[in-house]
Amino acid sequence: MKVFRVNGKEYTTKAFDFNMICDLEDMGVSLEDAKDKPMSMVRAYFAICTGKGKVFAGEEMEKHIVNGGSFEELLNVMGEEMEKSDFFRSLNKTEEPAAIEGAGKAKKK
Repeated sequence: MKVFRVNGKEYTTKAFDFNMICDLEDMGVSLEDAKDKPMSMVRAYFAICTGKGKVFAGEEMEKHIVNGGSFEELLNVMGEEMEKSDFFRSLNKTEEPAAIEGAGKAKKK
């Protein structure tokens, strides 16, 4: 696990495992929505890393930006955790073929 800073405080990353995916869904962010709701995804991930919930995470992230910070470090460590997650990679492998297969088919009305 890596360490990252938000608002001058250090936090430890969390692994993208089955429980993490469920925790993200419990916070209203599914992996399918992550591209459409990137800020919600980052806030939910940060909330899980802090163990203090979405409201705390959102407030800390806002203060961080207002004080001149960026989300670059948080986004980088989150991406690294996704890349090294055996579960996340396996999940993507099983979902991609189904998405590709359905992409070429027109919906019947």
